[in-house]
Amino acid sequence: MCDNYEEYLAHYIGGSSKLAVLLDYDGTLTPIVAHPDLAKIPPETKNVLQRLSIMSGVFLAVISGRNVNNVKEMVGIDNITYAGNHGLEVLFPDGTKYVHQLPSEFNDQVNELIKKLEDNVVRDGAWIENKGASLTFHFRATPEHLRNEIEKSAQKIIEDANFKVGKAHCALEARPKVDWNKGKVALLILDKKYGDNWSKKAKVVFAGDDTTDEDAMRALKGNAATFRVTSSLNVETCAEKLLSSTETVRQMLIYIEKLMLKNVSK
Repeated sequence: MCDNYEEYLAHYIGGSSKLAVLLDYDGTLTPIVAHPDLAKIPPETKNVLQRLSIMSGVFLAVISGRNVNNVKEMVGIDNITYAGNHGLEVLFPDGTKYVHQLPSEFNDQVNELIKKLEDNVVRDGAWIENKGASLTFHFRATPEHLRNEIEKSAQKIIEDANFKVGKAHCALEARPKVDWNKGKVALLILDKKYGDNWSKKAKVVFAGDDTTDEDAMRALKGNAATFRVTSSLNVETCAEKLLSSTETVRQMLIYIEKLMLKNVSK
């Protein structure tokens, strides 16, 4: 059942005074829009995140497919953790940075892939977003009757170039073939914050809207309250609960704030 989160969270969080909230950005904190630059976080959502970020006992992280500097700029809140490129790079509040090791020939491979995509499928509104450690081929602006063909062609080019393909909303993610994803970076972030036995020290809430977020839901299963943001009741997901919209995510964050205010004031 969609949006049935209050009783679930009240039971899961209980009287805990330590809570980690891990959130995707696009499609979770802000609606999916025609161009990534237009995906501005709503002021009301930013306000509740700002309050959570300074609340005693609450740890906040945003884990995005965007470049890490870009997602930090888009959210615009200091003293929280930001992970970009599906976890390949992380900025911690203390100023330290984690960068996942990529093959030495990676930059050359990216440039070659970009050229192949440009020569073959960058047309009819489709374009490439180069995020450094990964890239995204966007075709949301492509006329609907052309999308299927252009997506298939782009997917083959990405796979032939020996990159992993991730499907997003009217977009394809081209990621290096390394054993790293949002799930592994979620565990890294929690381990850095709380240590080895993090699941015994803090409650964890995770929310995301895309297939790449499923990696985190799988990794956290049994040790977190997980939410998939989707308008479909039939989506296949490892999440414990569904949230119908980014507005519902905001409402859930406000509810979490109320629970934690009560817990830390005891």
